[in-house]
Amino acid sequence: MGAQALSKNLLSSLNISGFLSWWREGLLCCLPGGVRQLFWRETTRLVLEPQGNGVRVHRERGESREELGFFSGVEWGDESLVGKDKVLVFRLPPEQTLSKPITLPLAAEENLRQVLAFEMERHTPFATNQVYYDFEVIKRSLETRHLTVRLVVVPRRILDEWLERLSHWALQPTMVDVAGVGTGRINLLPEEKRPSRSRALPRINMALSLLFMVCAGAAILFPLWQERTVVIDLMSKVSAAQQKAEAVITIRQRLEEAIEASEFLVKEKEQYPSAVEFLYELTRILPDGIWLQQLDFTRGKIEVRGEATEASALISILEASPYFQNVQFRSPVTTNARTGRDRFHITAQLPKLESLPL
Repeated sequence: MGAQALSKNLLSSLNISGFLSWWREGLLCCLPGGVRQLFWRETTRLVLEPQGNGVRVHRERGESREELGFFSGVEWGDESLVGKDKVLVFRLPPEQTLSKPITLPLAAEENLRQVLAFEMERHTPFATNQVYYDFEVIKRSLETRHLTVRLVVVPRRILDEWLERLSHWALQPTMVDVAGVGTGRINLLPEEKRPSRSRALPRINMALSLLFMVCAGAAILFPLWQERTVVIDLMSKVSAAQQKAEAVITIRQRLEEAIEASEFLVKEKEQYPSAVEFLYELTRILPDGIWLQQLDFTRGKIEVRGEATEASALISILEASPYFQNVQFRSPVTTNARTGRDRFHITAQLPKLESLPL
């Protein structure tokens, strides 16, 4: 089991797709222009960048870029721009998104999207259900058994507003990326909103792809075939050592995972005072005559719902305590016609333990 995991990590560290792409481009460059066009057609990308109430449109094909003008849904100058052979891309400006590198254990790569969803609130100011997100692996380190991931998120309200507007204009993007951030590798468009691809590849492109796969397989397998005799001779000696190595690697992995889990829980617990302390402070400072209907306490944040005779005075009362910061009403204050009291919904940030007075 350990040897299989080690082999998997080694293969994942090799950029096979990048090598095949480089090899394919080298072979195509050796062909005359007319012949090359028969085997390969570059994808035309129609890029929409938000500007005011409309979008700035330009066309990308390979390294070339052509400005096509501004479109706001009133009129569209060229109906042939959006065709079946073109990829429609909606490109967000970086200031409307959040991009952050995150270091994770190498074992997290098997369920990387789920792990990032779980870690969303720790690395961003958003909950998972408030954003659309995507990621790309920047670096893998077999020595430290860690990988670095670039996480890119956009608030759902921003992207949903633009997608609805594009839908009214009869434009359905295939990809949503961010200018200057992982272009071509990041796609913030949710899976359920991506158009299905039912068009098959042309036969000649399929044949060329098959040829690349055969050549790549031959290049990889031929040296292995030459070393086959040597491997067979050494296999009996390696088998005994491999069993011991697998046991050691398995124990080491479990130990590292246990250490990481225990350190994480200890750090989380030491960052903030206990819930009992916050509850005591809240009970101490709130005046009589206040009815609390709901109290939500999460890491770094507290939400209070209830009724009070004068709800507007609660902000200054809570801000006077060192245990509550950035106190504000989550929703407008309303009056309960039956009791005559003010209904309130207040949120506040909880300071870390190190910032509280002793």
